[in-house]
Amino acid sequence: MSASQIDAKEEFLSKLYDDYHYKIPKFQRPFSWTEENFNDLIDDLTDAYDVGREAHGTLLDEEDELDKSTLDAYEPYFLGSIILNDGDDSGERSDIIDGQQRLTSLAILIAVLRDIVENEARANSLGGLIYEESDPIKGKSETVRLEIRGRDREFFDEHVLARGATEDAPDPETGESEPEQNILQAIETFREELTEWQDEEDGDLGDFATYLTLRVVMVRISTNSLSSAFRLFNVTNARGMPLNNADLLKSENLSHIDDDEKREEYQQTWEDMEEEVGNEGLERFIGFMRHIIVKEKSQKSVYDEFKDRVFPEDKGFRGAKFVDYLETVFDVHRHRIYNAELDSVSHSEEVYYHNLVSLMRDFYPSDEWMVALIQFDAKFEDESALLSFVELLERRLTVDWLTGSSNTGRYSRVYELLREIERASTPEDVLSLSVLTEDIDDESEAFENALDRSNFYRKGNYQWPKYILMRINGERFDNTNSKVEYGSNVTIEHILPQTPNNDYWLSRFDDEHWRDDWTDRMGNLVPLDGRKNYKVSNKPFNAKYDEYFKKKSDFPLVTELEEHDEWTPDHLEERHERLKEEAKEIWLS
Repeated sequence: MSASQIDAKEEFLSKLYDDYHYKIPKFQRPFSWTEENFNDLIDDLTDAYDVGREAHGTLLDEEDELDKSTLDAYEPYFLGSIILNDGDDSGERSDIIDGQQRLTSLAILIAVLRDIVENEARANSLGGLIYEESDPIKGKSETVRLEIRGRDREFFDEHVLARGATEDAPDPETGESEPEQNILQAIETFREELTEWQDEEDGDLGDFATYLTLRVVMVRISTNSLSSAFRLFNVTNARGMPLNNADLLKSENLSHIDDDEKREEYQQTWEDMEEEVGNEGLERFIGFMRHIIVKEKSQKSVYDEFKDRVFPEDKGFRGAKFVDYLETVFDVHRHRIYNAELDSVSHSEEVYYHNLVSLMRDFYPSDEWMVALIQFDAKFEDESALLSFVELLERRLTVDWLTGSSNTGRYSRVYELLREIERASTPEDVLSLSVLTEDIDDESEAFENALDRSNFYRKGNYQWPKYILMRINGERFDNTNSKVEYGSNVTIEHILPQTPNNDYWLSRFDDEHWRDDWTDRMGNLVPLDGRKNYKVSNKPFNAKYDEYFKKKSDFPLVTELEEHDEWTPDHLEERHERLKEEAKEIWLS
């Protein structure tokens, strides 16, 4: 490649893994995708495959041979772009500058498929995409397609690359580091989700593997130097890039307003919203619109869905009607979510709504709940009913979240709810829907097991402990008197330090196996307002409370510690059980 050359090409996974060799540079962060990412990835891929299978049939014929005409009929599934450095400083392999989480996760998925497909030839082919043993007869040396970071390489080789390695993979909690745990979690999630999909959707794993390798596409962008790769990464990830969905839809809709004066008025409305929340913020609200209108998972870009589906189905929606709808979504979000306001209700209801929605807004891991709230409020405009709806919705989605539902799964739940809201005549019709309450009692054991996780501190990419503890804290707080705003500065700290190194802690918690099992559990965690102070994290309990916890927080979950003169295993276990019961009272009662 000549100087300053950039090469970009669409490649199917079979070619991406078969024709190229990659490595993850030392400066890259470790493998950090978590269970929710893996769930979303496999759900997206199986859903896209199911769409093609339903429309065109299976890819493999009765003789288990590829039907090329059917393959061509399947819509390719775009999985984003990867940015690589192929310059002299990268050596014989391409340095992955952007895309390592996807490439690593896909390699693990290929390994899982390799170990569970029944066809031996197909298993060998899948295995060859990620690893080939040396073959002296053919003069080939050992080939590892994806070389991950040095400290995790041996673990990855043993549990992913080796044939059959994913069949008996250890429990994710046994991993000695976060990347090891994430690798094992990916294996567990992919195996469980594929098995469930195979049983429930009559899925053929061999056919799906063919779809994965021959119909899933990524854009491979290669540059000739590290500095060029970084510049490209910054450009492609820059805020406010031109011609995003918001820009395209702005042009599309304003151009369909014929009256010059009216068009200028609507342009001002659009730009006022854009000035308030930015281009990306407005694109988010357009995405909310898409969810509310289409009520099912997206198969295309937001712009293409409006252009190819929404506008043809409602020819009057393009233009002023689109901007009016966007303004409604925008205004409801500002009033009900950003400001978290109820009107014309009792003071206690107003405060409770504000505190609950503020907590969800700042700490809930995704925004599917906002879509349901916006549609409910836009249709019914009933203040007291809105509070009841939010309470039911928060309970439903939190139970789903902690019992293993992915972001994709929770959106499916919301799509069902959106359809019911559209059909409902009164807010009471919605509040009595089974979709908001069904099976919650049946999930009590799974919910309690989630609260008991020994790695609770790390679950959900550290979002579980923050949301659950702050929600319990909110229920302890007098929610009927004072509105509370937490912001984004809340951190989670351990009472018993993660790595105790003084006599106070080591003498009271002398069983290392017990510490490993309990240090990251809910009962040992407290929320603090502000950055952590590692200098005092190992001080004895009383000093740690006075010099650290007391200064950092007046949360009830923290101030209750003042009643203790010391911290022992019994105190930790008792607090854990108490918090668990409070959580069950909030979400299961």
